[in-house]
Amino acid sequence: MRSLPVLLVLCFLAPAQTLLHQTFESSTADWKPLGEGSTVHSSGAALAFEYTLAPKHLAVLVQPAPPFLAQAGRIRFSVKADHSTAMAALLMEKKPGGGNYMAWFWAPANQWQAVELTPADFTVTDGPQDPVDSDGRLDLDAVEAIGILDLAQFFGTLKATSPIPVRIDDAAGSHTFLLNHFDLLSESTRVSPLDRGFVEWVSPGGMDLKLSEQSNPLGKRAIQAAYQHRDGEFDLLLRRQSAAPSPSESKGTRLVFDIASEREVTLMLSLEMKKPGGGEGPRFTLPIYPPGGREVFHVDVKLSDFEGPGKFDPNQWRTTAILDITDADGANTLWLSDVHTEN
Repeated sequence: MRSLPVLLVLCFLAPAQTLLHQTFESSTADWKPLGEGSTVHSSGAALAFEYTLAPKHLAVLVQPAPPFLAQAGRIRFSVKADHSTAMAALLMEKKPGGGNYMAWFWAPANQWQAVELTPADFTVTDGPQDPVDSDGRLDLDAVEAIGILDLAQFFGTLKATSPIPVRIDDAAGSHTFLLNHFDLLSESTRVSPLDRGFVEWVSPGGMDLKLSEQSNPLGKRAIQAAYQHRDGEFDLLLRRQSAAPSPSESKGTRLVFDIASEREVTLMLSLEMKKPGGGEGPRFTLPIYPPGGREVFHVDVKLSDFEGPGKFDPNQWRTTAILDITDADGANTLWLSDVHTEN
């Protein structure tokens, strides 16, 4: 009879159970289009979702949630978009009483992007028109549908309403993204998205984002953002905060990361808090000044040093943003390490 320690080791080493595996080689499985004019069809070994980006026009690729979704610790799939864009996976709880939860990721144009998410990556959608979750947390056993969508349809509406001149691409028109190898797995892992091979930061326009390995100024895996800055416009990098931060993240008092820039730039760090009732919340800002020349610039700032309306509450942290507000035109590239909190 095996000893208890040996059994525990064997259990720990056991591979994750695949609860669902979809390849779309001959069908679209249960995926359907949501949104007027959207269509779904099988395209070789992938599923193709054709949709239109237009004001007040919703387009989401959805499938009913399987009954065993509550057992899933990871959602894994690959997408290929026809333009560089922010995308999201969506979990929709039953209504009334349930909310909608999103996890953002970046999809480079015409490249397969592998994405691997855990339930902790999903945060509630809390816009003024979004449903309110009665218990305030993601309940996988209450999810009735899974979706994939192009966030450009939402960023496009900000062009006329944003109080600051954020650069936003006009992506209106017909688009297609491909989906393949959609898996639900039982095992959950909690590692940085940089170690999972995708970028969780997004940009509404102008930036070409990708993962950069150690052959960059930071000498470690980093996010690379290349863009053409224009005076009078702010280039934006944006990330939603985790719904279930690790203990070190939830107790952190300082924001820490490394950054390098081709050009000398003025960057504004912006931390947004949640707003009761949904919508954009109060923002707290702090400028930093990377020197350019690809020199590594270490950032270690107290959350209490950010200026805003009142006191910043890390427990109500909604988004983190980095804006290039430099008052000069020119091409630039930034390299950004894992942005995290420490005590």
